[in-house]
Amino acid sequence: MLAFKEEEMQRSIEHLYRLARTFSAALDLLDKQHREPDRWEEECLSYALGAMACGLYPAAEVELEAFARAPSERTPDELAQLENKPRRFTKTMLRHGLAHVLNGDDDSRAPAASHLAVRTFLGASL
Repeated sequence: MLAFKEEEMQRSIEHLYRLARTFSAALDLLDKQHREPDRWEEECLSYALGAMACGLYPAAEVELEAFARAPSERTPDELAQLENKPRRFTKTMLRHGLAHVLNGDDDSRAPAASHLAVRTFLGASL
């Protein structure tokens, strides 16, 4: 029984690292294109990161696949909804989040959130 749990844990860790490589590759692609994620990409990456942090690896895979969709394949209804949402995460913030998920790195200082992101969050929580 113990060997089974160790095997399962090892598979889970390997799955997380595969997802992390895909996530990093997405950020590297944006770097090569010299840009921040568009609103669709940001949403996909932030949801993927949250899913990875919670151990919901299949959900993270879905979000990373959605990130890779060509703009022409994105759902118009979803794009319309996203237009009304402010941008919240930069590549730097997403990289920091990934490091936190992989390392539990609580000692490093998180990148500052944008003024608009903070105001939007506070306005939504009031």
